[in-house]
Amino acid sequence: MAHPSSRAGPPVMFSAQSSPQSRRAYSRLALLLASVAGAVNAVGFVALGAHASHMSGNMATLGESLAQGRWDTARLPAQLMGLFVAGAFCATGLLDASRHRTRGRHVAALLLEALVLGGVGVGMASMPGTRAPVLLWGIAFAMGLQNALVTRVSGAVVRTTHVTGLLTDIGIQLVQMLAWVRDGIRGEGAPGLWRRVRDLPSAVQFERTRLHLGLALAFLAGSTLGPFLFLRHGAVTLVLPCAVLGVLAALDVRMNVKPAPSPAAPSP
Repeated sequence: MAHPSSRAGPPVMFSAQSSPQSRRAYSRLALLLASVAGAVNAVGFVALGAHASHMSGNMATLGESLAQGRWDTARLPAQLMGLFVAGAFCATGLLDASRHRTRGRHVAALLLEALVLGGVGVGMASMPGTRAPVLLWGIAFAMGLQNALVTRVSGAVVRTTHVTGLLTDIGIQLVQMLAWVRDGIRGEGAPGLWRRVRDLPSAVQFERTRLHLGLALAFLAGSTLGPFLFLRHGAVTLVLPCAVLGVLAALDVRMNVKPAPSPAAPSP
């Protein structure tokens, strides 16, 4: 008996079947979402005292608290991890439910994230100076939702809410780029070196490298701009990432893609 195929998901950013136009569109989506994640995470730390999307840190804090028997400090990191997983769960369910659409496959997830972040902003504005855990819960949920969205769209190539994996990939890929440039010198000398360096910004094999560098810079830009605006204008700053999510949802409605195939029926 043949095994049933897994359920089809949304289009993958870097699959062999995806067109250059689709890859560029999804790359822009990832870059904008990385800037949103950087801004939201940094604002959350400045306003609420915790990085709600930093699951490695939350796991370490949970373990340390459990080791010391400090149940009161173990509660919040456990809650944040649970809400992050809940956000990823919701995003995946929404993407699966919309896989047959030719337009607006990601709208529901994007608007849900905007709604949650808007609620966090309203909570901050109505309770200035508060560090209510429920606001961190909202940020953790939104970041889990966003991370799952981009993970599914990119075929697990991209994460936008944390940069540890990005920096690791960049380090690996930089060695590959240097090796590629070095190979151009062999047998060709200076002209080969020049051609490789000239072609590097457009070489197809380093498309992911360029994207990962862009994502790291976008996250940094959001992490810088978010707190800068928050310290001057307060919770209204969260209107900006919500607006970006709204624009992305509107653009997604305009993008026409082929519907994903239905799962294959198991053989008798």
